[in-house]
Amino acid sequence: MSKLGYCGLDCEGCPAFIAYRTDDQALRVKTAEEWSKEHEADIKPGDINCTGCISTGIQFPWCSDGCPIRQCALVMQVDSCGVCGDYPCEKLGFILDSCPDARQRLDDMMPR
Repeated sequence: MSKLGYCGLDCEGCPAFIAYRTDDQALRVKTAEEWSKEHEADIKPGDINCTGCISTGIQFPWCSDGCPIRQCALVMQVDSCGVCGDYPCEKLGFILDSCPDARQRLDDMMPR
């Protein structure tokens, strides 16, 4: 089983997760540059470390503090959006629309 975020995204495919796990400084630098441009933000290579949004370890700062999906899951006290009584919700819209794999993972978790 892959390590999943609350939203159903597979953390094991995330460059911040990979860079932390493999201690790959070149990947940190590359990802910081790409994400800085993509999000018009000042992201430093040192920010590119993450053990997953559900973990209690290191998290990419935006995922830890800025992600409305993670914040909601913590308030709702759920292990995944797929088991939340409000699933699917508006907060997940972008993820559900842009990542069919995440949608399928969450759908598979829904209580029957």
